[in-house]
Amino acid sequence: GRLNLVDLAGSERQKSSGAEGDRLKEAANINKSLSTLGLVIMVLVDAANGKPRHIPYRDSKLTFLLQDSLGGNSKTMIIATVSPSNSCSLETLSTLKFAQRAKFIRNNVSYR
Repeated sequence: GRLNLVDLAGSERQKSSGAEGDRLKEAANINKSLSTLGLVIMVLVDAANGKPRHIPYRDSKLTFLLQDSLGGNSKTMIIATVSPSNSCSLETLSTLKFAQRAKFIRNNVSYR
């Protein structure tokens, strides 16, 4: 078996992060992977609702590595951590929307 642990906490808004140079480039790559993850989850939810489409797992390294955990033969748990602070309200809302979409993914678990 395999266990995937992924921390997506590094997904800050680039303007508010103060990142420059290499850190800004890294943040842009992380955000691109997260955007692809969001797209994959949206397509998987559509598939769970009977609308099969191509699932773009290969569009980012993150989604390629998580392919078995997302809609595959696995049990998946997502922990969405949010902040009660007003200054984090946009990130909190985004996290909650992500978790809401992700809960509709249906994996096909078979026991051996």
